[in-house]
Amino acid sequence: YSRVSPLEIGEEEEEDHEGIGPLEKVVHQTEHHHDDDEDNPFVKTLLPDSGISIGGHLLVEGVFTVKLLKFLALTFGLIALFHTIVANVPLLSDRDKNLKLWHIWRYEGNLIVFDSVVFFLVGRLWKQRGVDHLGWIIPLLIANIYYESQHFIAWLSHSATLYEMHCIWPWELWMFVALLVPTIGGVVLAHVWRAYQKKLLVLKLSELFLCALFFLVPMLGSSYFHLHHWYAGWLIGMHCNFDKWWSRAAMAYCWGMYINGIAVYGRDPVLTCEYSYWLSTDNRCPYMKCYLEAMKHKNDTTTGVVEMIAADWRNCSATGFHP
Repeated sequence: YSRVSPLEIGEEEEEDHEGIGPLEKVVHQTEHHHDDDEDNPFVKTLLPDSGISIGGHLLVEGVFTVKLLKFLALTFGLIALFHTIVANVPLLSDRDKNLKLWHIWRYEGNLIVFDSVVFFLVGRLWKQRGVDHLGWIIPLLIANIYYESQHFIAWLSHSATLYEMHCIWPWELWMFVALLVPTIGGVVLAHVWRAYQKKLLVLKLSELFLCALFFLVPMLGSSYFHLHHWYAGWLIGMHCNFDKWWSRAAMAYCWGMYINGIAVYGRDPVLTCEYSYWLSTDNRCPYMKCYLEAMKHKNDTTTGVVEMIAADWRNCSATGFHP
């Protein structure tokens, strides 16, 4: 449609620009608003958003393309940087020691691009200034520092799974979460109030519903479900998409969660071994023949093959695979 919703474009009233389309109108208003902040070191971008050229030769054209490429470059660059740091600092031993940087590039690179494009579109990053500024990078770095510091605090070193929450989480962690509730609740209420003010609440709720429907609901019934922090950061962060400092900070922090999770542990599937099992059997991988044959005689203890059964999170003494 031809009308552009007033989604936080410089807190200005919509103006009529004869002869230009909706996307160009948004770009014009966004650039006009950003020009007012050029002296602010926290929001000044390292590279221009309008285009990139080398020696007068245009390299990248178009605001949308430039911002997307900068977002992708920042994502892949920081994943590589943090992976290298964690892999080479002995103190940071809480990581996937089998994970190599080329594993991420070969097996997960295309999925990271998919995640980034969805985040970029739903997050309205093409309507904000590029991500190459301190106001975006600092919250992202804080998220990575926090997640790496968990290794040094025993009661923080736990996953957000139903089994761990029900059976393993210590009281200190529950108290910590309780202290975070007012902060997280305040950020959520700020977004709700902002959406209501801008008459965008129905739109935002529709986006939340659709994202939950496609990216969360299909997996909730699985016993293998594990809400990795890379996934939580990706799913939550894209909805912190108002062009206000507190919303941008929340989004950047969530993207820091995403980057940290992949750099340290890889982009592990949310359905863990269930997804791996399905891929292996669906592709008829030869190594599955041993397991499938053993399952035909699973009561025979001499096979030495353990059946893949997720432990019941309601029973703290249950044996089996814990996602």
